[in-house]
Amino acid sequence: MTGGTAAGLVDWRTVERLTALIPAGPSASRSTRASSVAVLRRSAQEAPAWVARITGLDWAAQQVAKTVRVSVVDRAGLVRASIRALRGLMDQVPAPRASEAVRLVGAAEVAGAMSVLATRLLGQMVPAAPSGADGARPGVARSGGGDREASASPHLLLVAPNVLAVRRQMDLDVLDLPAWVCLHETTHAVQLAAAPWLGPYLTDSMRTVIGAVVEAVYGGSGGGDRVSAEGRASRPRRGGAMRVAARATRGRVLEGLTNLKERSEVASLAATLTFLEGHAEVVLDDVRPNRMPSVHRLRAALSRSRAADGGIGPGPGLGALLLHRLMGLEAKEAQYADGAAFVRSAVARIGHEGLNVVWTDPTLLPTPAEIARPDAWVRRVG
Repeated sequence: MTGGTAAGLVDWRTVERLTALIPAGPSASRSTRASSVAVLRRSAQEAPAWVARITGLDWAAQQVAKTVRVSVVDRAGLVRASIRALRGLMDQVPAPRASEAVRLVGAAEVAGAMSVLATRLLGQMVPAAPSGADGARPGVARSGGGDREASASPHLLLVAPNVLAVRRQMDLDVLDLPAWVCLHETTHAVQLAAAPWLGPYLTDSMRTVIGAVVEAVYGGSGGGDRVSAEGRASRPRRGGAMRVAARATRGRVLEGLTNLKERSEVASLAATLTFLEGHAEVVLDDVRPNRMPSVHRLRAALSRSRAADGGIGPGPGLGALLLHRLMGLEAKEAQYADGAAFVRSAVARIGHEGLNVVWTDPTLLPTPAEIARPDAWVRRVG
């Protein structure tokens, strides 16, 4: 059992048992499955050049074409990859040792998040894992090098059964929908390549979110008898785990945060993810019928779907997943809308070339206040 980190707050065997119950998706013949996989792979190969033409981020797009791994997965594969990434991230966050009751609450919450992820996502861009965050404890070697080598590069996951399900439900074009999904997710890959600091920045911010949840359960370092001299928790804050679970069910767990610094950092992460989603949306704005014949119908159908059940995302990595689970899935639609409005306004003023200054330094990311005031951001960056 993992102890001393946030990963120890979750019973991962229970997570595996619960996520094994997630339905596999729509039934399809072998030839249909094969053709769906082939179209997704071809669309992923074509997407980087498309993003480069729209954004002007040529070097970053070339880097994506050379280095990003592309996997077309089923729902079980998406869940495995997501659990591996989330567990590796949680293993980087210190936490007291947990009781079995707390671990079961954590398992239910993680499994619930994975169920939403597995049935709604069409694609997911997973940044390269930082050193020591591949699911192993820092300094503890795994047998074999495959997982560690794989986690060292960005990973694009395309969820074939979900793409097939959406195409059937909405009667969308067999070529255009995969191209749309790949263009959206490849934009996130290009963002990460254009800003090498962005992946570590998101990872650090996600650790803050996880640490804030640990704080909500156990209380701070001044928690008296909750923390022993060895840094182990004798028990969580009374009722803390159950309150967090109840808030999470309602998408309100961050209401429990009292530390202003934590609230500020979580707000900054939300603003960054809003910007990244908005940037991907504006790239899709430039798609024209001569390149994607059914684009207008596709755009309208997916906009309705996103409003109903969460859309393509969520963004690069697991940060958006964590925030949406903790704050409520309705935040995702607002994230797309607010982010797209910000980027459209900025591009109208200074073009994609001017917008691309944002990738040079994390201090140039829009603040939470600037997301609603793109003119203020434009003035700040000159």
